[in-house]
Amino acid sequence: MNRIQRPGAGAVGVALLLAATACGGGGSGESGPDLNAAPSNVRWQPFQGVALPHADQGPESSADGAATGFEHSPPGAAVAAIVHTVRLSIAPDGQWSQVVNREVVPGPARDEWAINRVQLSITGPAAAEYAPRVLGYRVTGYTDERSTVDVYTEYSDASRAVTHTTVEWFGEDWRLRLPDPESTVRPVDAVDQVPSEMVKLEAPK
Repeated sequence: MNRIQRPGAGAVGVALLLAATACGGGGSGESGPDLNAAPSNVRWQPFQGVALPHADQGPESSADGAATGFEHSPPGAAVAAIVHTVRLSIAPDGQWSQVVNREVVPGPARDEWAINRVQLSITGPAAAEYAPRVLGYRVTGYTDERSTVDVYTEYSDASRAVTHTTVEWFGEDWRLRLPDPESTVRPVDAVDQVPSEMVKLEAPK
């Protein structure tokens, strides 16, 4: 049985989850697009036991486990960050290569992630007690080329975490930028509570 464990559990699956996120800089958000704009017409669809948001801002389509087609805007980037991070972490053996090819920016980090993924087998959905539940996000930086998004999640034991992600506009779509293999920055941190300025995007329980 496959299990997606909470941050800090030390399992291989968790290591892959951490590797599928990144910290990065970005615009200050002082002017330009509204970084607090929420996606519209949000509905939730399950993927491998985890509810993921689908909105007017994307994804427009999904095939072979990969979701593509996100609006070139802050809420589009935020939904992409959430969807890409979760799909990359829990895609089953028959779909993960398509997820990597369509949802991740090419480069050494993506190549190394793929090498590590071959050593792990995921054949079924995440057990309910280990599946993360999305609570919301904060766009911490935004330009037309790159966006940094903090994604907040909750687990069955009521613990919460923030995942620091980066997406880039590549091939006319938002794709996940994996961290440099040499990076020592923590991509996931435990949190006691979510910030008041978080854009609420709460998945159903």
